[in-house]
Amino acid sequence: MPVKAVINLKNIVYNAKRIKRRLPEDVKFCAVVKADAYGHGAEKVSNALYKIVDCFAVATVNEGVSLRLSGIDKDILVLTKTFDCELFRAVNYGLTLTAGNISDLKRYSREGKRQKKRVKVHIKYDTGMHRQGISDEEELKKALSYCGNSKYLDLCGLYSHLAKPESERSRKSAVDKFSVAKNLAKGYNNKVICHLSASGGFIKGEYFDMVRIGILLYGYTPFKTDAVKVKPAMKVIAPVLARRELKRGDHALYGDKKAVKDTEITLVRYGYADGLFRKETAGQFNNRCMDITAFTDINERVNEVAVMDNAERLAKKYKTISYEILVKCALRAEKEYIT
Repeated sequence: MPVKAVINLKNIVYNAKRIKRRLPEDVKFCAVVKADAYGHGAEKVSNALYKIVDCFAVATVNEGVSLRLSGIDKDILVLTKTFDCELFRAVNYGLTLTAGNISDLKRYSREGKRQKKRVKVHIKYDTGMHRQGISDEEELKKALSYCGNSKYLDLCGLYSHLAKPESERSRKSAVDKFSVAKNLAKGYNNKVICHLSASGGFIKGEYFDMVRIGILLYGYTPFKTDAVKVKPAMKVIAPVLARRELKRGDHALYGDKKAVKDTEITLVRYGYADGLFRKETAGQFNNRCMDITAFTDINERVNEVAVMDNAERLAKKYKTISYEILVKCALRAEKEYIT
């Protein structure tokens, strides 16, 4: 029996419907399905959400093309820079591209001319995260003007990202800066969709024209809050290979690790190549091997164990965040869907 990821699409749909109920009718809902829908399977998740959400967001052109090939015909926004080697496919498949400067706009316009197609673009505006995007009002005006003068560009959106949505001070600073940019964009084209918030901003009520929801869809919150209740959608299950009795002083797995007392270990067919970290943590004996983990906290004689059933709880053990657990934990797992 292989490692399997059991993914409850019903929970993802439930989460999406709860989110949508909180949105004003005129606010669009963008489902973020990058990184294989945070490890849950982008094609399956997107098709399950198709009738609920307005559009989708991915990180790369390849991710967007995969959605197109799975039958998704709604707008798909690529959230990072599209490189020259990706441009033909991006435009050919009708993806919506992010422009972080005027140079990007010029490249996209040239490709649109080559293919005789209008290219949908969203301009990225930097409101303080300093990751990507235009950060100057005058440069934004030039970019907006360039879009208006190019018959191969269709300016559909302007967006930014909140660095720390749970902080009122940080959030207010970004909202104020983005509001100025929004007014400039609406002055050029009142139909431009202006969006700032991912899950954290949504929780804090910063809606603008659209929200981009990622982690909430998959059952977790970006910070501690009681504002919205969601259900986790994935657990990863691995088969038990054997049980071993270690006497005090016995070695097990790589290196010099010794049992400090008589210990029973359960060997499970899940290693760091399957996604979770090599480092020993509570409930394990020694570091993970590439394909096997030795657990000390499995008291029952079972044929399989859940190596991940709550990403937030596991993230605390590894001193990381639920996002990282989700995108890694099912790398080699066979996905099994509950619909």
